[in-house]
Amino acid sequence: MPTEAVLSNLDEHPPVAVLLYPGCVFQEIALAVEVLAPHRPLRYLTPDGAVHRASNGARLQADGDYGWLDTEAMAAVLVPGGDPGSIVPTGRARAGLQAAAARGAWLAGICGGNLVLAAAGVMDGCRGTHNYTAEHASPEAVALTAPYWAGLRFERANLVVDAEHRRITAQPWADRELAAALSQALGVLDPAAAEALRTYPQRRRYP
Repeated sequence: MPTEAVLSNLDEHPPVAVLLYPGCVFQEIALAVEVLAPHRPLRYLTPDGAVHRASNGARLQADGDYGWLDTEAMAAVLVPGGDPGSIVPTGRARAGLQAAAARGAWLAGICGGNLVLAAAGVMDGCRGTHNYTAEHASPEAVALTAPYWAGLRFERANLVVDAEHRRITAQPWADRELAAALSQALGVLDPAAAEALRTYPQRRRYP
């Protein structure tokens, strides 16, 4: 498809917001962004709309701040992991995530991104997973974050897709599964293509 046609098609869809914050790890959502970018407009949001200095040193130009979620309809909000301590205690993303959820956006988190979602109160009553458990986190981290998970219907799984509530949560090692699930949920990939993306390493590796 010519580039002009792809760009034209992008405008026909609500954007996908990528919620960046100090201490997040872009690598965890890089594949999802790579798959979605040719098919859905992306909006990179930071707490104050300033340029984001990624964990790998790259500078990402933000399209706006979290306030965009209050006013602009999004198809999905994608939240990377890392150390979300810069926004969770202050509730900085709470209003925007609640607004996106109320409009029916898919909310997708990985690793610490799941904590951002839970702290915003948008995982209450939803199925989901996270790695702030005894086998993956320190006793201090488990105790500190326990109140945020009170309303979550926790599942010990690599990835949980709660289609009823439009939530996707992934463990930090499940970035490929996250990319496949979110791309399928948004209609970018059909089920067969999503499965091919998810299983690509197993099918193509050398013995």
